[in-house]
Amino acid sequence: MPGTRRQILQAWLAGAAAWAQPVGAQPAALRYIVPTPHDRFGHYVVALLARVAELTAQPYTFRALGDRRMTQRRLELEVGSPQGTVDLMWGMTSDARRRELRRLDVKLDQGLIGWRVLVVRRDDLARWPRQLPVAELQRRRAGQGLHWPDVDILRNNGYLVDTAADTATLYDMLRHGRLDYFPRSVMEVLDELAGLDTRDVAIVPDLALRYDTGNYIFIGPHQAAVAADLETALSRLQAQGELRKRFNAAFDAELRTLRLAQRRVIDLQAPPP
Repeated sequence: MPGTRRQILQAWLAGAAAWAQPVGAQPAALRYIVPTPHDRFGHYVVALLARVAELTAQPYTFRALGDRRMTQRRLELEVGSPQGTVDLMWGMTSDARRRELRRLDVKLDQGLIGWRVLVVRRDDLARWPRQLPVAELQRRRAGQGLHWPDVDILRNNGYLVDTAADTATLYDMLRHGRLDYFPRSVMEVLDELAGLDTRDVAIVPDLALRYDTGNYIFIGPHQAAVAADLETALSRLQAQGELRKRFNAAFDAELRTLRLAQRRVIDLQAPPP
């Protein structure tokens, strides 16, 4: 009966260990630092991560970095380093992110990051008719953030682009005539303008740009286990329809206000998302 005795001993040891543990004790949380959300989409992603953590076997928790802001390139370097101060980020795919990071292959935003409306000087609205030729649009100067993947997409489609470190600077450049327009995602533009003095800027009412892309979560290649856990949970939410429901609840009102179906859409080519 040696096998039976061994099984009895193992069962006794397991019971003793459980008895010795305080009532209600849980495994230590696996804490991960994420960028501090500064917009509606960021808050949506952080809430989504909390929901994802509920579906994993491991006790993951996610904490915001704090008030420190980083450029997208700085975030990439921090996430990619085992000694980095940030453990994951979200955004569009780029060549650098393909090379250096591990992408969770679940699109977070139904592809709407690739829908762009044009913010211009209010006094210039007459220069932005629905029938504006694409060749004329390509001659006008757009603004985008330094290291944003959109910069290469626009330039590869023949558009002129100037860059700056942050959106506040880009809006100032637009106001002072250093840019002709600022293409902004339909997920972010209304919240941005709500926080600005909009007497001198406005959204072109009848035009939009569109390219095939998406927002994803990126993790350092040294975090293979957490990447697999989170991707599995995200895939489950996607398959069950919960991901779309959460996104719609966060952004439906903005999309209705922007009347995308009534706009003339100019399609741009982009690398595979």
